[in-house]
Amino acid sequence: MGNTSKTKGTAWETAVADYLNEQLGQYRKFWKDGDRSVRWRDPSDPDNVRRQVQEGVNDIGDLGVRPFAGECKAERSYDLASYVRQAEAEAINAGLLFGVAYVKRPRAKTEDGYAVTSIRTHAAIVKALREAGY
Repeated sequence: MGNTSKTKGTAWETAVADYLNEQLGQYRKFWKDGDRSVRWRDPSDPDNVRRQVQEGVNDIGDLGVRPFAGECKAERSYDLASYVRQAEAEAINAGLLFGVAYVKRPRAKTEDGYAVTSIRTHAAIVKALREAGY
């Protein structure tokens, strides 16, 4: 029998990656209807949201969502401070600008989960968007 916590965590990581890729236009149109092994519009695009392979002692997050390192959490109770701290440390390890924790909301659709950052990170995102003309 497998580790149910790990299984749930992997399912949450996959659900978040699939949702983000769909919303960001990275998947082929109707990818769910056909061969799921060929889901990408461009498999080599660095903007594809992918589950990360852990290498070495410095964790780089569960998802690469350039310019974010994403840490996925699917737990019964929340520890937002710990999640954000972990995501921000992983962003540094990955050489990315921002850390975000993707937190599963019980009995809700993926898109109704939470993307949690510190106010420091939020301010940096707002600043970057304004400098880009938004």
